[in-house]
Amino acid sequence: DLAQKQGQADLPRLGEQPSRNMSSYYQTIEGVSCDRAIIEACSKAVRGQGDGRVSLDDAKLVFEKVKDAGKVTKAEVWTVRYCLTEFNFTEAACDWITEAVSSMTQWDSKDFAKETTNVSHYEQVDGVQCDHGIIEACRKAVKGAGDGRVSKDDAKAVLAEALDGGKVTDKEKWTLRLCLSEFNWTQAAHDWIIDELKAAGAPIKRPAGGAARGPAPKKAKVVDGISGKLKSIEKALKIAEKKDVPADVTALLGSMLAHCLSIYKDERHQFQSDVVEMASNVLAESQSALEADVAKAQELVNGGDGEKDRREKAVAEAEAAYTACQEDAKAKEEDKKAKAEAHKATVAPLKAAKEVQKTGDVEGVALEKEKGALQSAVESDLSPMKEAGGKQRQLERFSKALTRAGLDESLIKCVHLPLGKAPDQRGVFDGVVLKSLEEAIAEKLAQLSGEIEAFGPAKDERAAKVKDAQEAHDAANAASDSAVEALAEAKKAEEAAKEAAAAAQKSAKSLVSDLANAAKSLDEAKDALSTFQSGPLAAFNELKDRVAPQPEAEESADVLAAEQQ
Repeated sequence: DLAQKQGQADLPRLGEQPSRNMSSYYQTIEGVSCDRAIIEACSKAVRGQGDGRVSLDDAKLVFEKVKDAGKVTKAEVWTVRYCLTEFNFTEAACDWITEAVSSMTQWDSKDFAKETTNVSHYEQVDGVQCDHGIIEACRKAVKGAGDGRVSKDDAKAVLAEALDGGKVTDKEKWTLRLCLSEFNWTQAAHDWIIDELKAAGAPIKRPAGGAARGPAPKKAKVVDGISGKLKSIEKALKIAEKKDVPADVTALLGSMLAHCLSIYKDERHQFQSDVVEMASNVLAESQSALEADVAKAQELVNGGDGEKDRREKAVAEAEAAYTACQEDAKAKEEDKKAKAEAHKATVAPLKAAKEVQKTGDVEGVALEKEKGALQSAVESDLSPMKEAGGKQRQLERFSKALTRAGLDESLIKCVHLPLGKAPDQRGVFDGVVLKSLEEAIAEKLAQLSGEIEAFGPAKDERAAKVKDAQEAHDAANAASDSAVEALAEAKKAEEAAKEAAAAAQKSAKSLVSDLANAAKSLDEAKDALSTFQSGPLAAFNELKDRVAPQPEAEESADVLAAEQQ
């Protein structure tokens, strides 16, 4: 806190050289505490010999200031971000110091690029509140179609977030410094937003001044180096997944390219050349996918008039289909009611037929039961006793069966005489009794059969009537069930037709906005294709065909001697 209070005595404005006479270790710049030694090291570097840029050697000296306490603090990280946008760095120096600081800080730049559920207007980054809208605009830009860089169109969205309050605040300036150093920007996007911020009275870049010489300095995190190009190519490979190239394949190729494209073409092993060739094929698929997006969007834009006719026709057809489904459902409802009444009407006739059958068949059923009982007595009692004689209990059971059958009582009283003896002990009288018994039983069975037969036609008629009534009832029941199912299907079809008609009407009403979106999609698709071709594809072709530079020819001794004379 003391250091910050001391630093506030002389707060440099953006674009001014911070005072080197202040004894405080920190100085506050636009509300953020920065490391004075790092800023002075960069200032000294651009004032020294060279082209007015911080060189790689200068960056290493600056980094010594960054890690002077053995670890990188949050203030030092923010100071490096400030310096990267405040001073001009060579490409090598910018890449080196950014990667060096990122490798040591506890702040994880990978987590920074993830979507956030934070609904606050601000989000905390390395202890400093940053504008969430600006960061989110950059996140969406690098996750969209293209090569993973913030394009010029994306930069417009970022600037809109920065100017949403009518002016650029200190928090928004620091957020822009963060985004320029942590996200990859195209050169055009970087230059555009720097110029626009300057025009808006909020410059975040020091003028090059007369001391700057040589090639234009590299802007913060603009993808010009091999490392940045490889990252853009790796992301461009993933576009081929739209053409069913497996994600594992694009990830594998992306991880191998750093070990292939960083090698000169004439120094690559055959395996490395094969990887490059495979990557070329996958990038061709990526381009094909982007071209397909353009063609699809172009087709929709070109077919605007035809699309209007098609949607109006779809509305008419959908409404007609809905009306037909309504009428069908109504008819099915009436049919269901009629079939239910028809089924109900078969219940009483079936019940009456069964009652007549039950009443009419009573006597015949009794005769069949009587005949069956007598036959059973003959089989289970008479036949065994004739063969071997019977015991008292068996004789009694048989006598009762004969009595129930209505045979002559005097004959029944005599059955024990022959049947209670073994066959070899029976006399003549026993034989006469047995014969009479068998004749009486046969006569009774014949009588019962005749009486049963006499009941046959009426019984069959009653059974036929029950059968007909049952079949009519079953058929009516099945028809009623079918009508219920048909109504359910008709209602389902009616609901689907209603939704289809509503969707068709909604589609017709949204034609204008859809065509506007289609035009926007076409522009985006073309921009994505153009960015792909001018960015990662061009970078890939450049690195693919890159050859080792030829050493300068040494001057001959004669030429040197001639120059010395």
